[in-house]
Amino acid sequence: MSLRCAVAGLNRGATFVKLLQENEHCEVVAVCDARPQKLEEHAGMEGFTDFDQMLEAAQPDLVAIITPGPAHAPQSLAALNAGAHVLVETPNVYSAEQARAIVSLTRERGLKYMLAEDYIYMGWCGRLAEVVAAGTLGEIIGGMAEYTHDCRPVRPLSAAAAQHAQSWRFTDLPPLAYSSHTLGPLLQLMGDRCINATGIVGGRQEVAGVELFPLETAILQTEGGRTISLTNGFMLSHPFIWCAALYGTEGSIRVINTDYGDPQALRVLISTDEERGWRDWPMGWHERADGRNHLQVMVDDCVQAVIDDTAPPFDEARSMDFCLPGVLAHESAKQGGARLEVPLF
Repeated sequence: MSLRCAVAGLNRGATFVKLLQENEHCEVVAVCDARPQKLEEHAGMEGFTDFDQMLEAAQPDLVAIITPGPAHAPQSLAALNAGAHVLVETPNVYSAEQARAIVSLTRERGLKYMLAEDYIYMGWCGRLAEVVAAGTLGEIIGGMAEYTHDCRPVRPLSAAAAQHAQSWRFTDLPPLAYSSHTLGPLLQLMGDRCINATGIVGGRQEVAGVELFPLETAILQTEGGRTISLTNGFMLSHPFIWCAALYGTEGSIRVINTDYGDPQALRVLISTDEERGWRDWPMGWHERADGRNHLQVMVDDCVQAVIDDTAPPFDEARSMDFCLPGVLAHESAKQGGARLEVPLF
């Protein structure tokens, strides 16, 4: 069986073109980007500047949506309506209403929908999964994560003007809406989901006519009775850092990365009742035990689910588990910290 595939968004999406081409079941027949010069980089594929026109003309079986965040949900719905399976990057939704619409349409059409949450496919997450499964940490009772990255269009931020408000990361990226890179791995390692969310915001301000939320923290309660705290920030003076922790009854573990592209920037610390005190646990960031590229494995898993007509590793419900609690925590922060229920799909 050969799948006609399309990729929308050709910045990071160019990588997805190659990943799909590497899969024996896929033929990339169309690419889409609002910038004609980007289409020229993919000779031999039908190019479109309009997403809906691409769906109508190319009639793809599978669409990888790697466009700016605010387009993800509308384009996912359009692709599902056109009968295409969807692989979409984070943030996949910006509201509970969008989540409900996508889940409902995916099930109504009998299609596959998967969030491209690649952090779960990285080597470090696989190693932690082995530790959790072995019971080394005892029962996991909670988790913590932070993802902070200076994405300011100009420094200081107060100097931003109208021309800086052209980027969606400036205008449409509430920090907690981009939570799946931290929340996704934690929930996957716990085998859990969130049932309510509370958020607070620090430094809320208006700059160049845009309301900004520089730093946000979420407190999440899970179905399994665990607590998770998340802190995300993008419009602030803080170099990249990604860190996470699992708290157990017999041990705890922390993962800290200060440079996404540098394997030497990763540090993992573990302490257990049998061997108390923090000690380094060397491991790779991207490098998997099977030696495969983590992005390729993710794409191949999605494709195989379509071929076999089975649920993808993160189906439409699980994909919402990874993103929607953060979205609702942001809404909570806007409402002064109201406790909001996370829908169960």
